[in-house]
Amino acid sequence: MLNYFFKRLKKIICFILILIILMVITIFGIFYASFKYSSEYKNPSHVYEYIKNNKIHNIYLTKDNCKFLKQNDIWAVRINKSGNVVENYNKPREVKYNFEITDVAKFTRYYLNDYPVFTFIAGDGLMVLGYPKNSLDKLPSNYYNYEKIKSYIFILIIGFFAFLAVIYLFYIYEIKKIFKSLDPLQKSINKIFDEDYIFLEEKGELENISRTINEANSNFLKLKNSQSSWLRGISHDIRTPLTKLSWGLEDIKNSENSKEIDKMNKEILKISRLIEDLNLTKSLETLGTNNFTEKDPIYTIRKLLVTKLNENPSKEIVFTNKLNRNAKIKMDEHLFYRMLENILENSIKYSTEKTFITYEILNHKLIISIRDEIGVIPENVIRRLHEENLSEVKTHGMGLFISKQICKLHCGKMEIKNLYPGVEVVFLFTI
Repeated sequence: MLNYFFKRLKKIICFILILIILMVITIFGIFYASFKYSSEYKNPSHVYEYIKNNKIHNIYLTKDNCKFLKQNDIWAVRINKSGNVVENYNKPREVKYNFEITDVAKFTRYYLNDYPVFTFIAGDGLMVLGYPKNSLDKLPSNYYNYEKIKSYIFILIIGFFAFLAVIYLFYIYEIKKIFKSLDPLQKSINKIFDEDYIFLEEKGELENISRTINEANSNFLKLKNSQSSWLRGISHDIRTPLTKLSWGLEDIKNSENSKEIDKMNKEILKISRLIEDLNLTKSLETLGTNNFTEKDPIYTIRKLLVTKLNENPSKEIVFTNKLNRNAKIKMDEHLFYRMLENILENSIKYSTEKTFITYEILNHKLIISIRDEIGVIPENVIRRLHEENLSEVKTHGMGLFISKQICKLHCGKMEIKNLYPGVEVVFLFTI
């Protein structure tokens, strides 16, 4: 599994790095091409070369040269060594006719009255070529088209967000692909111990994982079938001699040993009931709910009350029905009866006081509670029931566990509380 994620992560990182490299190359390429091949404004060096080649004697700003400057929207002045303007073409009014050496030093490197200017040695003075304001960004070693730079910055911002969008879309695509690959695994893992487990296709990047999950399910089913067969065999092997033993005890029973015989019969019945419970727990693990029907549990409860009152005439059972309407859930009447019977029998058996049964609806939950006033269930038994561990659970464990299984099968929840004194078992079902 980790190899799969690392492989995917490596792919994502490589894709991002490639995009970054391509974006950087594209940006540098755009800027280089724009600066090298920009034709909107003539290169100052080329302009000066043209002027120098077409000057007449010591006159640089000839008629032809001025025409060339006009075509390229460039103004020009020639300054002698004293800083005075001796020639000019289309000089802006704010540009003065005389310059100090400090002025020359400043505009040689940067700007003259906010005009990007470029200076060249012309005879014993300087030729100054001036471009329109905001046309070029001037640095000591190069010149840049101001308007183009603004558009390139905009393109750069758009490109950056486009880059982020591509990264995000790729990330979403990869994440969806990962989850799409893992979804069958998740579904199979959730049903790995179910009868309706669907075997995974053992191919692709997750072939090994799919094979491991399939093998785990196969091994579980083999173990489960083996356990069921073993339990059925053991149950049969034990039940047969128990039956013969019970018949034998009846044959030898007399007035003198009747009490001892009765005790032995009770123990035999206990063992038989335990075997029955074990078989029931195994059958509940695989039992489906297709045959469940919507019924009102009140009828099952009343049937149980009548039976237990007849069996225990000396006991008092207080039933409180707080519902004024029908409440139906999908249920199996026989199993539902058994679920409640296990709890009610324990309450009657281990309590000398009243047993209370309450039937009500709270917060969209159908609640059936069985409570006594004296009994107690050891905390270790409750803990082991939560863990579904029946080891060392003798007195209450099996019946409680079966009731919990049946409740779970009916999409319900069983809660056990020691009230000190008394015990309360609550069944909750969503309606």
